[in-house]
Parts: sequence; structure tokens; C-alpha cells
Amino acid sequence: MPTPIGVGTEELRRANLRAILQTVHTHGPTTRAVLTKQLGLNRSTIGALTGELQSLGLVTEQTPVVGGRGRPSNLVVPSTDNVVVAVDVGVDRIAVAEVGLGGEVLARRTRGHQRGKHDVAHVVDSVAQMVEDILTSSAHSRCLGVGVAVPGAVRADDGLVRFAPNLGWVDEPFTELLAKRLSLPVSTGNDANLGVLAEHIRGAAVGFSEVAYLSSSVGIGGGFLVGGRPLTGASGYAGEVGHMQVDTEGPVCRCGAVGCWEMKVGENVLLQHAGRLSGGGPPAVAEVIASARAGDARAAAAVEEVAEWCGVGIRAIVNLFNPDVVVLGGCLAQVWRAAEQQVDEAMHRSALVYQRADTVIRSAGLGDDSPLIGAAELAFEPVIDHPQTVPQAG
Repeated sequence: MPTPIGVGTEELRRANLRAILQTVHTHGPTTRAVLTKQLGLNRSTIGALTGELQSLGLVTEQTPVVGGRGRPSNLVVPSTDNVVVAVDVGVDRIAVAEVGLGGEVLARRTRGHQRGKHDVAHVVDSVAQMVEDILTSSAHSRCLGVGVAVPGAVRADDGLVRFAPNLGWVDEPFTELLAKRLSLPVSTGNDANLGVLAEHIRGAAVGFSEVAYLSSSVGIGGGFLVGGRPLTGASGYAGEVGHMQVDTEGPVCRCGAVGCWEMKVGENVLLQHAGRLSGGGPPAVAEVIASARAGDARAAAAVEEVAEWCGVGIRAIVNLFNPDVVVLGGCLAQVWRAAEQQVDEAMHRSALVYQRADTVIRSAGLGDDSPLIGAAELAFEPVIDHPQTVPQAG
């Protein structure tokens, strides 16, 4: 790997440490020989860099069992003594997971709550209790930080939650409050933006650089990678695809606009069309789909109606972004799996043929955990980017 022009020795060393740590975090234990080949560095340099990461407590080295010719190459292994806590603040539950460096989920907790507005102080208190509980029970020595996914617009520079309608939040300093409560670094991101990050690193979008991640519960969130980089917008609010207009005749959305996509697609829309009560979440959606397959005419009509509007919205996304892959989560994934033909027909209708023909549609490889795993990756980012600043184990 040629030395970039204008980059100093220290900056280059940091970049190489980051590259090694990112490799073993993403791909797991990796031999020095593979790192040497991938990074274009000589063996002595790789040895010195891995030694520095060992001294920082971020990796260990293991000698593999000899099974062939020549001297075996040491295996560089991410140290799972280093953990983060990932949090997904959903519309009906809070999920918390302890995740080790390398991406393994070591422990998790889930606490349900009613859908609707929630006081931010109460949410901070509940999240903090769950984080403290999982860390108290942990056998691992060093928590590097906390990452949080929330269903709303999050300001990029300070984690202020500008707008989270399904929680009833406007301009809430959630990140600041939680960091003060826990005395740990806290990073917060939009759930869909973190979902696309997780699917790109560990899920259905591995190997793709142009990715659209679309997930629906009560609303619809969108996360996008363009050229392998997150599309965040000027302040971090890009991806509000749920408020893309798809029907000029209505209905009126909670945001005040007419005919937003999330008024045509989502759990409650499907349930209402099928004659069910709102608020049952994914199990209720699965029940409607099962009833449709069993011959319930109203349920079948509901699935068909929502599938049509799924296809309409996905078609607009494909025409606008021309992604390699569209990854679907939540209710969108459930409806797509149940009515793929109807969704596909709606996508083909008036779509740009060359774009649709090249686009892969997939369910989220991480299922409902995409935002949670993305929150873990968000918490690991500062450590991977600046390994030399990692705090000493307590």
C-alpha cells in the first residue's frame, strides 16, 4: 500500500492500526500473513503494529496448529474483553446487548413498553438500568462505550434527537442525558441509518456499495450507502422516506402532508385493512398473513393492498438511488416475503427497466436486530478509528 502524499508518519501508523483492527473486528481472527497481503505492508511492520494493538489490550495473538509446510503465521484475534453496549429504543420495546470486539453478541436484555409518547427522562432511566444490569453481570473487563438506535431524526454533531414522532420527542437531549447518567461515551443514531450499517458489515448487504435499507413498523425508516459511505445529509437527517408522497389523494399524515408512504404501508395500516386492532406488532402482522394464506378474504385483500404500496415506494427508491441491493426489514420484509409477486409487479409498473433489472431485493439478514447491531458498530467506531486513545482496562 503506497504511502499517501502529505500524510505524516504518525497519521500513517494510526491508519495502519485502524486497518488491522477493522479487519479482525469485521472478519474475525486473521493471520499475520493475510494482513500482510491485504494491507501491502511487510511482515516486520505488521508484527510491530499487532504488537502495539496487543499492548493496548485490543487483540491477542495465537499460534495455529502446524498442519503444513513452513512456519505457521500467528493468528491475530480481537479481544472480547473489550465490549460495547448496544441499545435499540423501539416503539414497543427497548433491547440492550453486550457486544464484544469482533461483533459477537455476548448477552442481551429486552424490556417491553406500550406504544405512544414517552417522557425522555423515563426512557433514559430505563435504558440506564438495563445497561448497568448487563455490565454488572458481565465477565468482560472494559466497556468502550454505548451506542443507541432511535426511531427518529438525530443531529449528527451532538446526538440531539430532533424529532421522534413515535416516541413523542422533539429536540430532546437524550444522548447527553444518558452519557451523564452512565458516565460512559454515548453515541446515538437513527435506527435505519444504523440498520444499513449493520447489514453492510454483517448482513444481507455484505459486498455491496450501493445499498438501500428500508424498514417499517409504525413508520418507515430508510438508510442508504452511496459508494459504500453513509448518506446522512448536511445535519444527519437524510432518509426520511416514510414521508415521501406516493398518493396525492391522501390520507393526511401525522407530519401534516398528504399521501405519505407510511400512511399506505406499515403494521397498523395492514391490521386496520384486515379488520384487526392496531398495535399488535410483528406477531399481529404474521397472523394476518397466515389468515390470508388460510383463505381469509379480508386479510388477503389487506396484504395485497399493502403489497401494492410497498412496490410503489420501493420503485421510487430504486429510480432515485439505483442501488445494488434493497434490504427490507420489519413489516416491509414480512409483506414482501408473503406477496413477492404483487410487490414485484408494482415495482415494474412505470419503473426504469435498466435500474430494476440490476437491483437485488432481500430481507434483512440480521432480522429485527439490524439497528441493534448497527448501534454496536457505532459505539466501536471511535476505538477502531483511534486505537491509541482506548482507555486502560479498569
